[in-house]
Amino acid sequence: MYILILIQIICFLIFLYNIYYFSHEDFVITRKDISMEKIFNIAFLGGFMFLFFSRFFYILFNPLPHYLSLIGFIAYPYLPGLSLIGAMGLTPLFLSLYFRAKKLPIGKMLDLFSISFLGVLPFGFLLIFIKQLGKTDLIFNVLFISSFLLLIIFKKIIYKFAESGEIKDGSFTLILISVFSLIYFLVKLFTNLEDFVFLQVENIFLFITIFSSIVLLINHEIMDKFLDKK
Repeated sequence: MYILILIQIICFLIFLYNIYYFSHEDFVITRKDISMEKIFNIAFLGGFMFLFFSRFFYILFNPLPHYLSLIGFIAYPYLPGLSLIGAMGLTPLFLSLYFRAKKLPIGKMLDLFSISFLGVLPFGFLLIFIKQLGKTDLIFNVLFISSFLLLIIFKKIIYKFAESGEIKDGSFTLILISVFSLIYFLVKLFTNLEDFVFLQVENIFLFITIFSSIVLLINHEIMDKFLDKK
């Protein structure tokens, strides 16, 4: 129990460092005069909502009787279970609404939080792998390896496109959500091909997440540029 909480604290501290690293000299953040104090306050709020959504969707995907109470919901260290994909799907939506309400640059802020999260994701997988003494299932192991590959590709290539303006602010986040969700969906499909049930709640959620993020990305990048040309 305490090891799990410690892992989460360590990951959150690394996330805060990543937020500082990517934000403190960012041109848009500097031009908009957004203080690091404000960004860190949002990071704590985002971290809380990430934990809330990850717990909420885990219980939604696994509605066992001992989870279906307030105590069962809150006492996740004693009744473990968090959904990474649920948190990745809904936390950006919450943050988007928050940024809009606070009149902050939505796309830029989302991208900064996303690259900071991606920077800690492989480390979180590694710590859990060590905690479990390597006794993790195939889905976990594939996502573990994928997180390292995604970090390299997104940090070295896609985030550079975002920084140079070749893709719009916010597109980095949409690409990350769609790619990670697709990887998770395909891993679930091909590791249990015979018994795979598309109409399970988690699989429906994955499909909605993949479809909506791709549609938003197309609208954000391609349609806007097409309309601009007209």
